[in-house]
Amino acid sequence: MKHIINTILILAVIALVSCSEEKPRDFFVKGGITIGSPAALGAGSYKIPIEFETEIVHSGQWIDAVDANVSGADILLTASFTSSNGKSGYPGYVEVHGVSPGTYSIKYRDPDGTVHAIGRTVLP
Repeated sequence: MKHIINTILILAVIALVSCSEEKPRDFFVKGGITIGSPAALGAGSYKIPIEFETEIVHSGQWIDAVDANVSGADILLTASFTSSNGKSGYPGYVEVHGVSPGTYSIKYRDPDGTVHAIGRTVLP
């Protein structure tokens, strides 16, 4: 019975450690979020390349996903990191859908809702 309880506790710790966690802007170096040239995927849909450089680099963290939401003329990003699998689930770009061509401000949104300006991009 004790062996079963120990096994359950170990599995619970592994599950908690391997969860994806949203990170605040200060997790990245100043200027460490860079925006590439957007490409149209179809009417109102775009792919925007975005690279992230973290303040602290070590082999136990991988970018898991980047959430991108459009609010007016702003594209809000939040990145999640994980230590679970040893490889990134992030393809190197975000997709936005249902937006019009034009100039948008790219901003990073912390998990607590604080917003930081990153730059501007033009969706063709």
